[in-house]
Amino acid sequence: MDLVCRSIEGEEDMNKREATGEIVSATRIIVRPEKRKELFMTMSSLIDEIRTEDGCRAYRFYGEADNQDSYILIGEWETRSAWNQHLNSEHFAILLGSLRLLTTRANIEFKLLSQVAGIEELNEPEIEH
Repeated sequence: MDLVCRSIEGEEDMNKREATGEIVSATRIIVRPEKRKELFMTMSSLIDEIRTEDGCRAYRFYGEADNQDSYILIGEWETRSAWNQHLNSEHFAILLGSLRLLTTRANIEFKLLSQVAGIEELNEPEIEH
């Protein structure tokens, strides 16, 4: 399995984001249906460990509503350096090894995402009574 790390922003943008302390990584996972329970057990033990790593602000695991075999991991890191340290950590090695055994995809993509400006300003939709 290949590990693909991509940035959807340029190096200059990454440096600006690092200065503000906002690095977000996303990993999409498609699990084999018969391995779903194993994936949950692996994630529940690893996520708490990853959250204790230096520079980790948050690490979350979500399931897709309409596909019970599709999941996403979202990691928030204080700096690019902290994210790089995570990529070289024992926790990440265990995660990657587990995903190799449990997933259906030939490669897993880890991406750095840009900040969504103004998302905190979204309001609740108005409902007419």
